[in-house]
Amino acid sequence: MSHNHAPDPTHTEYMLIENDADLYKIVVELQKEQAIGVDLEADSMFHYPEKVCLLQISTPALNIVIDPLSVEGLSPLAPIFADARIRKVFHGADYDVRSLYRDFGIEVHSLFDTQMAARFLGIRETGLASLLKKKFYVLSDKRYQKKDWSQRPLPAAMLQYAVQDICHLLPLASILERELMEKGLLFCVEEECELLSSVRPNLSKNRPFFLNFKTPFLLPN
Repeated sequence: MSHNHAPDPTHTEYMLIENDADLYKIVVELQKEQAIGVDLEADSMFHYPEKVCLLQISTPALNIVIDPLSVEGLSPLAPIFADARIRKVFHGADYDVRSLYRDFGIEVHSLFDTQMAARFLGIRETGLASLLKKKFYVLSDKRYQKKDWSQRPLPAAMLQYAVQDICHLLPLASILERELMEKGLLFCVEEECELLSSVRPNLSKNRPFFLNFKTPFLLPN
């Protein structure tokens, strides 16, 4: 378990998890939380089939970066994501929910999607970078968004990119939830998030392309 102690105030401190012993330790800590922020990075632009290459989790006191390519698997985290007592805050959760289920069999319960919340509030620009700029005057650096997250070792700058936004997810969710309550819209978002938590990957996309055709190819004699 390594710590990044960054003296630069523009950087975010985080804990990097690269082995199973440290993963189990962090699970014990996460079980004590009422809410966690969640994000992930994948290699969809570089490999087929794609896979989750990094999982970021934030608590009010800690930012955690877990390397799924270094640990045996993320199954120790499954009870955390399934626990309805722990709120899981995502931004644009659809892809993440599908990916976690596809790669690790992880189901997400008690989901709160900040992008969904922003849409119900009538906010025009619902991207995370736009919301962080609007609510916290934070400017997000997106230069590593389309990089290959399967490379190892990951450069320090890419790890820093991975945690730059996640530390704001829980405060952002609190603000949006309060605004939803004031407008009587919280129940609408909760209903949509419950539906969103049940999305699953389209397994047909992982099959050879020709198998997706309803009519089989006819080979010439």
